[in-house]
Amino acid sequence: MAQKERIKLEIDVLKALMLAFLTAIFGIFGYCVLNYSRIDWIQAIFIALGITASFIVLYALTKRIYKILKQIEELE
Repeated sequence: MAQKERIKLEIDVLKALMLAFLTAIFGIFGYCVLNYSRIDWIQAIFIALGITASFIVLYALTKRIYKILKQIEELE
């Protein structure tokens, strides 16, 4: 497999992971909106941790894609 194909495949995988984490973030927000009155402090802490972890992973994936795109520019 050529290096360009491998890089493009890696970008596709990272895009799919980004979509999954964005879906998770919107799912958490949807759960919070629907169950706003029934969320206790422990659930609120876990929700905040989940959103924070999702944003951290999303940020890391975005940085990785940006780095890969720089590699592609250097190859061409």
